[in-house]
Amino acid sequence: MQLTRTVRAAGIVAATAFLGLGGIATQAQASSQAPAGVPRYTCDYTDDEPTLSLGSKGLPVKQAQCQLDSVLDRHVKYDGDFGPDTKRATQAFQQCAGLPADGIIGPNTWRELNYWWWNNIDCHK
Repeated sequence: MQLTRTVRAAGIVAATAFLGLGGIATQAQASSQAPAGVPRYTCDYTDDEPTLSLGSKGLPVKQAQCQLDSVLDRHVKYDGDFGPDTKRATQAFQQCAGLPADGIIGPNTWRELNYWWWNNIDCHK
């Protein structure tokens, strides 16, 4: 998936540079002006997407936290620890995406989270 993200991002950067629209914004440069398909936040901790829930730890949790922060504009901490705050952020996102709000990041939540993140869709809940 990292290669897919890198290739997709490289193609988008080339196209936007050609059109004079700029490049990829990083987290430090987060802006709602990023074109669709160019994430406002760079979340490249891992490509692993295991099922995550309370007590999960590691880089997949950091990846999810970064993406949740991007779509929720909620200042989710990227500490790699799936605690109560990450569960609440997950539930808020799931409600926004029309998913069952169980607070568990499984395949359906990952799919939606990736889509919302890549396409700069905001959920303010």
